[in-house]
Amino acid sequence: MAKVVINWRTRDRDAIRLIREKFGIPVYTTVNGITPADIKNEDMTMFEETARCGFFAFWRHNWCIKGGVLVF
Repeated sequence: MAKVVINWRTRDRDAIRLIREKFGIPVYTTVNGITPADIKNEDMTMFEETARCGFFAFWRHNWCIKGGVLVF
């Protein structure tokens, strides 16, 4: 699994919903407008292509949850 942080570029709620369903991305977004996610290695090619289409930007970042708090 690849740990990524997503910055949504689109405001299209249906597109975001479908992308979340396809890649198993959590439905929450931080107050800074980013979403941490674990993407399966076999899905990374399609995930990167979706990013190139302009729906979101992402970067690989090793995040974790400690004591109920998201840590970057």
